[in-house]
Amino acid sequence: MSTPSFKTGPITYDVAEDVSKFRLVEVTAEGVKHATAAGPVHGAIAENGYADPEDHPGIDTVKAARVAVRMSPETTPVEVSGDATAIEQGAPLYAAADGKVSATGTVLVGFATRPGYRGRVSVTLLTPVFPA
Repeated sequence: MSTPSFKTGPITYDVAEDVSKFRLVEVTAEGVKHATAAGPVHGAIAENGYADPEDHPGIDTVKAARVAVRMSPETTPVEVSGDATAIEQGAPLYAAADGKVSATGTVLVGFATRPGYRGRVSVTLLTPVFPA
């Protein structure tokens, strides 16, 4: 008899520091913030989030205080540090500053499922990476 595997989708967290959509994030005890090039990288987000949404008029303050973190093996767009059009389909992608990805680096976060375009690339996320 086989054992079924279930994927529940993104997991929602509080926002520790303002975060921009299409960025890699780190999950801390306080909540989510942009990941750094040194890691750790837990996943990526596809929406903006605000630590203090009251400072941003015109938004849904309840929704903006939490974001859904997409984790391995999900595929999601992420902003590129540098020239996105230089990234080819299948290329390894690494964590870069401010939650972006790069074609070079030390913390491997996934691979490009399509070529880079308009400052972003579609990334299939690998298992979360923690620095040694």
